[in-house]
Amino acid sequence: MKAQKRRSALKIAGLVLLAAAVLFSLVSLAAVQFLFSDTFRRTAPREYTASLRYGDVADQYGREAVSFLSGKNRLRGHLYGGGNPAGLVVISHGLGGGEESYLSEALYFVDHGYQVLCYSNTGCWDSEGKNCVGLSQSLLDLDAALTWAEGESRFDGLPVFLFGHSWGGYAAAAIFHFDHDIAASASVAGFNEAMPMIMEWGEGMIGPLLYLEYPFIWLNQKLAFGDAFGLTAVDAINSTDTPILILHGSGDTTVGYNTVSIIAKKDEITNPNVQYLVCSEDRRDGHNNLLYSPAAMDYMDEINETGSRLDEQYDGDVPEEVLRDYYASIDKSLDWELDPGVMGSILTLYRDAVK
Repeated sequence: MKAQKRRSALKIAGLVLLAAAVLFSLVSLAAVQFLFSDTFRRTAPREYTASLRYGDVADQYGREAVSFLSGKNRLRGHLYGGGNPAGLVVISHGLGGGEESYLSEALYFVDHGYQVLCYSNTGCWDSEGKNCVGLSQSLLDLDAALTWAEGESRFDGLPVFLFGHSWGGYAAAAIFHFDHDIAASASVAGFNEAMPMIMEWGEGMIGPLLYLEYPFIWLNQKLAFGDAFGLTAVDAINSTDTPILILHGSGDTTVGYNTVSIIAKKDEITNPNVQYLVCSEDRRDGHNNLLYSPAAMDYMDEINETGSRLDEQYDGDVPEEVLRDYYASIDKSLDWELDPGVMGSILTLYRDAVK
């Protein structure tokens, strides 16, 4: 009798544990989906921004609207410097941005004789998609952009170069998993693999409890991307002998320099034509400040201080007309002035690749 009661108690306990596990799994799947939808929500250009926008330079540079499909979504962008003979530079932007987020860099390449394709990834700016999906999406969108370019006869005979930052820095390196003819690539502040990057970000937000959700995070992204989810930048780099520049800031905490970055895997890279450039200067060793001149960084500090004073003056509710005047006063040519040494290294990479 006692044995029967014991078996009955164990059975009930087992059913309770099973029910708890099922409930935890269902709640976790829903929570992970919600978090990804929020983290990778659609992006749009800000009404007011200190960033360079095409309207600031429209009288100096022409451009042509282009679009192409990435999966079921139509991506939109522009071609700058049409007809320039040095080659085609394709720019893959970072998370939270869009096609004009690297306009200073695009125009730098145009000024040096290149055509430049800028586009917005899935779920970004004018491109289709209910959200940005996840970290692997930049790779799929770059693949789509290159496939479009390869179908355009006007680019026949032109070498193709890549430039990508952060989300785009991953894509500019991992793209060598795909079959494209690329002359050289510059990967700036890129991560090596999506899942470790997700976990590092997540742990910074909610701590070690995140690891209880690991299987559900992996499943969510695996269902979204299939085999593309496991593609690493290092494996792609090692599959080619294409010249690649890996550029990273030694103080980068967004894509950790010593943890999830491509450069952290330097000892695993066997491609003999990979170059490394580490930025360690004060105020130019982070995630978003690598490419800009010391004068630009000084000016950014100045306008940020002015903006902080306005916020304080109006208790965080700056009137529309004051806000408009503040942004109109910004000298964007100085605010986004590029560092000639860093950009020159990228230009040298491109030029040497086709000698």
